[in-house]
Amino acid sequence: MVDGPTWDLLLRGAVGGVLLFHAANLLGRGPRPAARAALGLFTLSLLAYLGCQRVGLLVQFPRPLVWGVLALCTSATAWLWLAARALFDDRFRWDWPLMAAAGGMVALGLASNAPRLEAMLSGRADPGPGPLTLLHAAAMVGFTAAAVWEVLRGWRDDLVEPRRVARRWVALGIGVYAAIALAVELAVRDRPVGLLLPALHVAGIGVVALALALLVARRSLAAVLGQPVPAAAEPTAGAPASPAPPQPPSVPGSIPPRASPALQRLQQAMTEEHAYRREGLSVASLAAQLGMGEAALRSLINQQLGYRNFNDFLHHHRLQEAAERLATEDLPILSIALACGYGSIGPFNRAFRQRFGMTPTEYRAGARLKRHQTAG
Repeated sequence: MVDGPTWDLLLRGAVGGVLLFHAANLLGRGPRPAARAALGLFTLSLLAYLGCQRVGLLVQFPRPLVWGVLALCTSATAWLWLAARALFDDRFRWDWPLMAAAGGMVALGLASNAPRLEAMLSGRADPGPGPLTLLHAAAMVGFTAAAVWEVLRGWRDDLVEPRRVARRWVALGIGVYAAIALAVELAVRDRPVGLLLPALHVAGIGVVALALALLVARRSLAAVLGQPVPAAAEPTAGAPASPAPPQPPSVPGSIPPRASPALQRLQQAMTEEHAYRREGLSVASLAAQLGMGEAALRSLINQQLGYRNFNDFLHHHRLQEAAERLATEDLPILSIALACGYGSIGPFNRAFRQRFGMTPTEYRAGARLKRHQTAG
């Protein structure tokens, strides 16, 4: 008969093996390396969590490795937040605010747990929770809530069906798991709980990890992650950037040579009826205007035009008109932004700079200079 510690180690080893498979798959070469790195770090934090629950295992390893495991384990919710952000945001990039938030959680986790771990590794009595324990717990709740928000906030505009399904289940899984973990933590806080409850916790992680392994086996991970969003080309000095030229059907925005009637109707609504000019245009309202279902419209824009997000689709049409009007008209920039469907100047400026690599003011100045040079 397998004794308690042995079956617990077997369970942790099995779950750890699946997590290592995910980490190797995510941290290898592939599309969207920044997103894969965020997902890989979260996977490693779960792997570290398996070790943190068994201090007897940690004492067998060198101290630097032990501190690295503790850092990953106690900051797991920060990596969860970053993983959710990376998974569902095609433009995810590592920047200083994101790294500072994760680094702050690492520091807080180490500061609140290091005295207890050091005492256990040294054979001294557990000093118990310290003054930073409550702050660390609050930060964990905050990062978990932020992860759920990242999953839900872009759900309506997401055009990738496998990713929309993933949003639903990921949000539900995070919410249910966090609620159970918090309830268990409060119920057994600083009390001996034996092996069964932690083992159930590990088994829950294993079920999720195995489900994700099946997802990867079905080659759905690429559909969820997608390809990196190309950066805007640097404009020629002294000349305005221009709307993207016609491109092959695999590039977002291009029209297949033999477009379906539904796609032709969509193009008519956008290029002739200028539906994109309506502020707050949504998938639902555009689908109602076209007389088709929301799912059919999402599939049409994603599968036929290559867009993964409805807002990117709107930006394409709005910025194309805005660029043309900035180059030929003397209306105030705010007036052009409002006419093209933007509710305020801020979102317009950000979207314009992201696509053309310059501000609307710089773009207009370049257009005027080019007209001057042509006239001269």
